[in-house]
Amino acid sequence: MKKLTSILMLGIAVAVVAAMTPLKWKTTSIDLGQVSKDKVTQLSFEFTNTSSAAIRIVEAKGSCGCTKIQFPQEEIKAGETASISADFKSAKLGAFKKNIRIKTSDSDEYTYLHFNGEVVE
Repeated sequence: MKKLTSILMLGIAVAVVAAMTPLKWKTTSIDLGQVSKDKVTQLSFEFTNTSSAAIRIVEAKGSCGCTKIQFPQEEIKAGETASISADFKSAKLGAFKKNIRIKTSDSDEYTYLHFNGEVVE
């Protein structure tokens, strides 16, 4: 029961932090389904800057070396839409859950983008 309560509280905390970010994400989670072993799978997370000021993404890092991240290097002006894309390649068969950690110039908090699936032959 304690574990369930802890997981629930963590979920609420993540939702509160996500609500504070000036970036409105089209989605923060992607299910890739089955992906082929040793093939590169591309994915993209689209967002809009809903604040009244320009924002810069200062960090975008994958949870492992199998994910290469591309993100806008220039400021994203108020109201603009942009995306963070990633190339995922895994040689390990089976189910996977990965994330991309995002930090912006307006906050010390991180936003996490998630993707999952299953690597098959």
